[in-house]
Amino acid sequence: MTTLLKEQMTMAGPEMSQTVYAAAGHDRENTAVPSDMVPANLAKAVAGVTFGNMVEWFDFAIYSSMSGIMAEVFFPASNKLSQLVAVYAAFAAGFLIRPLGGFLFGPIGDRYGRRTALVASISLMSIATLCISVIPGYRSVGIWAPVLLVAMRLLQGLSTGGEYGGSCIFIAEYSPDNKRTYLTSWLEFGNTTGFLIGGLMVSGVTYCLGWERMLAWGWRVPFVLAGMMGVIALYIRMNVEETPVFRHMQEEKSHKPGKDQTIWTMLTQEWPNLLRSAGLVATFNVTYYIVLGYTPTYLANIAGYSPLFCSNLSLAISLSLLVFIPCFGWMGDYISRKKMLVMGCLCIGGGAVPAFLAFQAHSGLPVIGACMAVLLTGMLCFHGTMPSTLPSLFGSAVRYTCLAVSYNISVSLLGGTAPLVNTWLIARTQYALVPAWYLVASAMVGLIALWGLRDRTGQPMPA
Repeated sequence: MTTLLKEQMTMAGPEMSQTVYAAAGHDRENTAVPSDMVPANLAKAVAGVTFGNMVEWFDFAIYSSMSGIMAEVFFPASNKLSQLVAVYAAFAAGFLIRPLGGFLFGPIGDRYGRRTALVASISLMSIATLCISVIPGYRSVGIWAPVLLVAMRLLQGLSTGGEYGGSCIFIAEYSPDNKRTYLTSWLEFGNTTGFLIGGLMVSGVTYCLGWERMLAWGWRVPFVLAGMMGVIALYIRMNVEETPVFRHMQEEKSHKPGKDQTIWTMLTQEWPNLLRSAGLVATFNVTYYIVLGYTPTYLANIAGYSPLFCSNLSLAISLSLLVFIPCFGWMGDYISRKKMLVMGCLCIGGGAVPAFLAFQAHSGLPVIGACMAVLLTGMLCFHGTMPSTLPSLFGSAVRYTCLAVSYNISVSLLGGTAPLVNTWLIARTQYALVPAWYLVASAMVGLIALWGLRDRTGQPMPA
């Protein structure tokens, strides 16, 4: 990936570096190119932050992929559905605390540096993941097993509260205006890679050890490996330089010292874009967690499909995202981010009900494949453009805090809880199309959020 990014940067040439310097607040007529903004440095920043974000989502993926095993190990047996609800509740707990992580890491990123906040977040995630690997099961310590699991999930959620927004900002502030959408899309490439590798690792370990050994001790192996990967990501992030935008902010502050904005002042001044950000994030994350995270479980437990079909579908979705995310990021720089996001909402809203009707009718593979292609196109429109759209909503002095707070509140209330809410609603109503209408509602929220959005494609981010 680093080689590909270097080639792209070399093609951009000195004009790219001048654009980045201008975006940091300098005069666009200034032709001086800062020596630290050479293409290799930009490629290193993009690759380093992307790998760290990949590790974060690898940690989340292994928990999600082992939902059945985690239910057996940590929760008392009553019936399969209640166990599944319990394990999704523990999964959702990590999302419910994420706003607190946003309030914690946001000010750190705005006051002490984007890199400082990202180093702290990956450190906390790695510690929590390693701790999960040594928690005793329910049969050994009783109720303390799920209590400890939820506690570590809360620490993971706290860490993630400062991760995604900070990673978007870090790459966006390094990127030239005319390639910002493409370069930031690699962040979603890293997320999907982490999710895919996590799922494949769990499958591989399960295949090698067998179900009985996985229940006994094998489930700990992926968490240990994830913690070790976190240490590597921490080392990489500590060797990536701070963004030019933040360095310029510090230089300006040293010459013109002023008071930092309080959270309350920030909220009162930035509330329109905070709401807009939260709405777009809701659509993005509801789609992601239902289509990629929840649909395979839904097909197996509700629609009665075979585990092999569900696994293959999940793999196909992940591989499609992996291949096309950079392509849609490239398209965003030429078509415009706003048009791409509108198209994404229309695909999600229009394709959800036909897709789930096809699942219920056990339609043939061509029909199911066509319906999933529409949903995937909608997902890709968001994956390719959201990492550049969100940082461009806010000024540099409050960018980290605004994005971390709006992103994580939205994810906690709507995104990360989507599997739990859908499972509960289906159990209560016996209505199998709940996930489809959930997706339709999220698409409508996205279209409302896009109303009046200023499209900054190819333009500097606000100073």
